[in-house]
Amino acid sequence: MIVQNYRGLVLALWRSQRRDPVGLFFSVAFAPALVIALGLIFGNDPRPEFGGQGFLDATLPAFASVVLAMVGVLQVPVALLSLRDSGALQRLSLTPLSRSTFMMANLTVHFFAGITGMIAALAIGIGVFGVNLPGNISGILIVCVIGICTFLAVGCALAAIYPSTAAATGIGNVLMILLILTSGAFTPIEVMPEGIQQIIQYSPVRWFVDAAESAWIGESIATFAAQLFFLLCVLAITGLIGRSLFRWEPAR
Repeated sequence: MIVQNYRGLVLALWRSQRRDPVGLFFSVAFAPALVIALGLIFGNDPRPEFGGQGFLDATLPAFASVVLAMVGVLQVPVALLSLRDSGALQRLSLTPLSRSTFMMANLTVHFFAGITGMIAALAIGIGVFGVNLPGNISGILIVCVIGICTFLAVGCALAAIYPSTAAATGIGNVLMILLILTSGAFTPIEVMPEGIQQIIQYSPVRWFVDAAESAWIGESIATFAAQLFFLLCVLAITGLIGRSLFRWEPAR
């Protein structure tokens, strides 16, 4: 019964997601579109400022982090708070359906939308612009899965903290832009001012990018295990915050 409810909810939430083309675009298509646009503008010819690499060779792993920023700090909080502010979550809590089943179904939809956007961005860089294949494919997949799960938990924690959908939209857009600008997707971290480099080393997005870049050049998981551990710690802490503090009733 639980499995049937979960499956039905996933399908219903996916249909609902499809009716929001803007949200779906930012979850699935924005990062791939960004790779195409910047690839056409800058190309991928070797450049000395990128250590002899092309622009996309140097930045492609960071493009996957754009999806994390979109989904984690914007899409998940806005979606949850929209349902809460409309009273839908309160009505749902009065049905036999458990809250955990709903939350798992909701996060499943965001997970698959996000992972699709990540893989599409990386595939376009490789297939269209000739970026070298990752040296550690299983490592890249592990990093992407842990990264998206971590930022889904971050999104739940932010939904528990934000007072309203409007706050989630406004603050989320600012956070999203900051995370994207410091991810290395537009400018490699190595060419940023040293002070900025020091600050962003403490960003979960940067931990993700460091791990992804290490896997991309073929290093073993042991090489970036510390970054994965830090991401899992963020997942555990923010997941606990979201579970403990999220209110299902609309603010009065």
